[in-house]
Amino acid sequence: SRSYARSLANNDILQGFFDRHPTAQIIYILLTAFLMSGLVEELCKYFGFVMVDHPDFCSEHELSKSKSNLSNQLSRSRSIESNEESSNDTEQVPQAVTSFEPSLQNRSLSSIRAGVTVAMVAVAIGFTCCENILHIFVYNRASVQSQITTLIAKSLFPVHAIAAAIQSIYVCRRDLEKDSSIGLGRVVLPSLLFHGTYDCALLFISNTWKRSQASQYFFSRDHQAFHVNENIMTLCISLAITLCGGIFYAFQSYKQYGRLRQVSRSNHREVEVQLS
Repeated sequence: SRSYARSLANNDILQGFFDRHPTAQIIYILLTAFLMSGLVEELCKYFGFVMVDHPDFCSEHELSKSKSNLSNQLSRSRSIESNEESSNDTEQVPQAVTSFEPSLQNRSLSSIRAGVTVAMVAVAIGFTCCENILHIFVYNRASVQSQITTLIAKSLFPVHAIAAAIQSIYVCRRDLEKDSSIGLGRVVLPSLLFHGTYDCALLFISNTWKRSQASQYFFSRDHQAFHVNENIMTLCISLAITLCGGIFYAFQSYKQYGRLRQVSRSNHREVEVQLS
């Protein structure tokens, strides 16, 4: 189409400018990888997790308040559906809810930590699905074979999921270990460095690698984005960075679970001393 041809012409002009000014290209790659891509996407995933409302992340006071108001909430929702108020609100509350006692909930810190990680990774996977749909059906205007190849290649490297798991470690350090030195910057920075390094490495491998390009990572019949050696290098670098991120998360996670178990044992001993 005309807009697609105009986009290719603009890319050629930009590439010509970068060929004459390599320093500008390096700055552009760094800004694109760490700010435009890494920072924005990692913040989106973090605040997506913050908006998750789940009982696992509620305090005892919040659970008790929700339980006391549940009868009115059910009555209101059912009255809207049937256009009449129910005369017996107590019977509307399920037995599992009435028998639930927030004060008796005894979840370990390790269990809560696992819940936080699962929630953050789930948010990241949803973000990845939306991003892949854009890359395949919007940015990739090549053949169906190229679209399938792009999807498979992107699925091999769960960068967003690993970055979210890394974020969960620092969220738990702040919320469960009560580390006052952990703020938003400390939570996002490690995942930003991992994500930004991944994108930056791919951008440096080939000057023509762009998210809006017709084909990414592999060949297409309409536009040849890479040479064979660049494809192999891209695959190797992507695998190496992904493995490094996974190893970093596994190491930090192991250390954190050890600290949380120690805190749980300490809290249990304090409760025993108070009761004795």
